[in-house]
Amino acid sequence: MTIAPICPLCRNVITADDINVPKDLAYCRRCNAGQALSGLINGPQYVPKVDLHNPPAGTWYRTDPLSIVIGASHRSWGSVLTYLGISLFWNGIVSVFVLVALSGTFHHLAIEVPNWFPAPKMNGETMGLGMLIFLWIFLTPFILIGLAMILGFISSLAGRTEIRIGSNRGSIFVGIGRLGWTRDFDPASVKEVSISERVSYNDEGNTSSQMEILLQEKSGKTIKFGSLLKGERQYFISSALRQILR
Repeated sequence: MTIAPICPLCRNVITADDINVPKDLAYCRRCNAGQALSGLINGPQYVPKVDLHNPPAGTWYRTDPLSIVIGASHRSWGSVLTYLGISLFWNGIVSVFVLVALSGTFHHLAIEVPNWFPAPKMNGETMGLGMLIFLWIFLTPFILIGLAMILGFISSLAGRTEIRIGSNRGSIFVGIGRLGWTRDFDPASVKEVSISERVSYNDEGNTSSQMEILLQEKSGKTIKFGSLLKGERQYFISSALRQILR
């Protein structure tokens, strides 16, 4: 069985002609960058240095009196269009049933609704309370999926991943504006920063993969992030972190 290494930056397959096994080298012609062959096949994929003061489009590096900030935008027009199309289709269908459920709810609460609201009927009869409760329970996962699609659309348009490193505290923020999640870490305890591929399996045995950044601490704790970033932006973030945390 032959293993074909994949470039962590552009996801291009590196052919046998660009692999030097004795030197442990795999060269990607598209990115004009070399990688450790053993890292691509057996473990995390490491990246060389980057120019911190000349970040690629969609990334930034700045300093202030208290910290260093490295960040990247989640913006991807391909993802924006994909999420937009799925959101409009999915939520357009679900909204019809949500309006019926709202109409039934308002009916039981004796609240008047606009004339354009659908009638709260089921099989030609007014929807009972038991059927109304069942309908809301049934719709809940579909509503949550629709909200997730909307969040994915907003994240692809205006989301960001940002790392702030101070003298004795570091934080990773992933979100939109001020909304998101933050993970703290100790900069002095970081052992390695790398890019790795996460492979997922579904019930049918099919696989899907995502590239992500791993921040490994000496205690064994690993923080995973960056899966929402394009390859070039992951490359810059991971390399900048390695240079700064050294």
